[in-house]
Amino acid sequence: MSRTSERLAEGSRRRTLGRSYAQAAIGGLVLGALAAGTVPAAYALWAMDDSVSIPAFDHGRVAFAAAPADGSAALVRSTDGAAVELVLPGSKMAEVLGQTGPDAAPIIWTFEATGWADGIVGLVYDVSVTSQVAIDGSVHDLSAGMAQEGTLLRHSTLKVYPADAGGGCTAVPATPDSSDGETHKNIMVFDGQEHRLQASGAWSDGGSSQTWCAAMAFINAPDGSYVNDAFAQGTAEDGKVYGALDTWNTTVGFPPSLPLLGTYVNDAEATGVAEDQTRPRDVDVWSAALYPDPSSEPDITIVLDPAATNLNAAVTQPSDHFATTISNE
Repeated sequence: MSRTSERLAEGSRRRTLGRSYAQAAIGGLVLGALAAGTVPAAYALWAMDDSVSIPAFDHGRVAFAAAPADGSAALVRSTDGAAVELVLPGSKMAEVLGQTGPDAAPIIWTFEATGWADGIVGLVYDVSVTSQVAIDGSVHDLSAGMAQEGTLLRHSTLKVYPADAGGGCTAVPATPDSSDGETHKNIMVFDGQEHRLQASGAWSDGGSSQTWCAAMAFINAPDGSYVNDAFAQGTAEDGKVYGALDTWNTTVGFPPSLPLLGTYVNDAEATGVAEDQTRPRDVDVWSAALYPDPSSEPDITIVLDPAATNLNAAVTQPSDHFATTISNE
């Protein structure tokens, strides 16, 4: 074979290999951090067999962060796909003490998840309420959905759910019915698993942002009811007597509070000498109810864990890192 023929054959072989590389793609993607500077790139690794080495190239980039909507804390950015943590302050939880009546409006706290994904990738994330952190640093695990005894959260409900299309939080989800007779969890997250921030391949310059709501309500069972019965009777022009009975009532409830710690009792005795030398005396008792200090209510940790999705049909599960394998046959 001549040199010219060899060069033509070699060029044809390279073009064939090039098509094979494109058909033999495996996707590898790393979730990057939302930062003002450069964002770590995600890569697709291309290879046909162990004997050929092909340079990597950009496959897609992703970024994720979250922050309280009221601006009380800075944006928390994900680094290399790690989860981010937000703090719902205990002082916000303590506002349930201002609720009155059994059907009081919940206390609302909001936070935002934001991010973007370019290339063929998309972005989802999980939302969970993980712990209570006390002033002394002690931590109570909330994974079972039950708060620590002696806290306002233990005597309240906390519902975390996506805001409506307009960013509002008025549509608070109903508490699920208990079918097994067990005590309801008082901490609930709705639509918090693999919640989609951006569909795969749907990147836009502005990225995406979603608002979440945390609704807190004291479980304020009524202390009783005040009932009124009224009866009216009258005589008509024809001499007939007519009567009517009606009833109305109202619910009676004290303001919310933590369980009573005890009662502080004072006894006082006073004795005096009158002008006639008699010695009058008097005894009195007064007391005060003692309740825990709500200013020590623990903070609540909310975790948002991002993961990337992919247009590649071989990548079926969202993950911080994707890797798929294919056959070289």
